[in-house]
Amino acid sequence: MKRRVPLALLLLPLLLCGCLEVDQHPAWKQGEYAGKRDNRHFQVRFHGDRLSWMATIMDRNDKQNEYNRANP
Repeated sequence: MKRRVPLALLLLPLLLCGCLEVDQHPAWKQGEYAGKRDNRHFQVRFHGDRLSWMATIMDRNDKQNEYNRANP
């Protein structure tokens, strides 16, 4: 009997840890995501101009190319 009490005291926190898990998924309403809608980078920084955003990304990638930087 004396061994069961400390064992029960050690297992009680483990049981409580499993019961305190919180659901972290956003709610779905009428089959659609009900969370906050996130804006895309081209919508925020380029006023919705996707082609300008793509040109900026391609220009940045060209400047990071080591073959072009080493052999001008």
